[in-house]
Amino acid sequence: MPDRWAARALEHVRHLSLDIGPRGSTTPAETEAAAYAWGVLDRLELTPQMQRFKSAISAWRPYALAATLSLLALALYPLAGRVTAGLAAAIAAVALVSSFLELNFWPNPLRWLLPKRVSQNVWAVLPASGRAAQRVVVVGHLDSHRTPFIFGSTTRLKLFGVLVGLGFASFAALTGLYLAGAVIQEDILYVISLAPAFILVILLVMSIQADMTPYTHGANDNATGAAVVLALAERLKDEPLANTEVWALNSGCEEVGLYGAAAFVREYRDKLADACFIPLDSVGGAGSGPCFITREGMVKPHRSDPGLLALCREIAAQRPELGAYPGVMRLGYTEGAIGVKNGLRTLTFVNLTPAGELPHWHRPTDVYENVDPDVLARTGEFLWELLQRLDSR
Repeated sequence: MPDRWAARALEHVRHLSLDIGPRGSTTPAETEAAAYAWGVLDRLELTPQMQRFKSAISAWRPYALAATLSLLALALYPLAGRVTAGLAAAIAAVALVSSFLELNFWPNPLRWLLPKRVSQNVWAVLPASGRAAQRVVVVGHLDSHRTPFIFGSTTRLKLFGVLVGLGFASFAALTGLYLAGAVIQEDILYVISLAPAFILVILLVMSIQADMTPYTHGANDNATGAAVVLALAERLKDEPLANTEVWALNSGCEEVGLYGAAAFVREYRDKLADACFIPLDSVGGAGSGPCFITREGMVKPHRSDPGLLALCREIAAQRPELGAYPGVMRLGYTEGAIGVKNGLRTLTFVNLTPAGELPHWHRPTDVYENVDPDVLARTGEFLWELLQRLDSR
């Protein structure tokens, strides 16, 4: 990215992470960030648009509720023989299925029961200089996450990954044990169920603790992605693509389950047709990226578009000075999951380090001073090169 646009992106990172600061999903600070994005696009005379939607207010409460339901099933199971055993099995099954659906961003009872608030997406359309033959949506979310204890170190993050797997296994085990108990009524089944229930107690405590922590300043995650989108919009205003219409989107509520991206694609799916969907998330961490993701997801894998991946590998080989490489997002999620789920040609940039780590992820250290301007600039330049090659094809 040329110095002018790199400097502009860094200016947006500074404003979002320092002047506004922590931007929790559905909070007034997230709304202020959306107003800032609107103002940037409006000053460029790009006719910005705003979409309001309702979102969950926490990424952790659905799983806390699921764990609570399963522990309620544990208490019900021995009360009245087969009747309460069957009821316990039904409750445990609801917790299991709902947790799986939640982790894959589908409607489920956990979403219906938990409170919601209003958030917003902000975007503008950058028209092609000629006849638009394709559309590209470039998206960076505005909100920032909390600072859970379990994210506080690399070792704890590995433990988090293990606990997620054990949690799903525990939901499934309780469902199976209580179903068996409704049929054969053996006391040993209840004793065995105490082990998975203990795992769910740990998950419940972990979820409650996470929701009691402060929000990060979100400099890398994700002022950097939002900033690159805004800088790109300004550059495209001056240097439009010949054959490609670009939608520059700053979304809300990514951190609590991709609500902003989901609301946007749901409303505009028909217009997007076979558009390319390119999320930018955490693209300024020192020692990282540019890194294009081949797949993401903790339960169901969401795979990037093979054609876009091939193009990225071509650029990485031909422009080694950008230092780009592929990666796999094994923990967490990005808005790329929404693109894949809706059949869009999706490619996500998440600047993992070569070792697969995300710098300062959901930690108090995710501050402006820890953003690497060179990484940010190289990612912006890689994205620009990708758009140029898409446009020429």
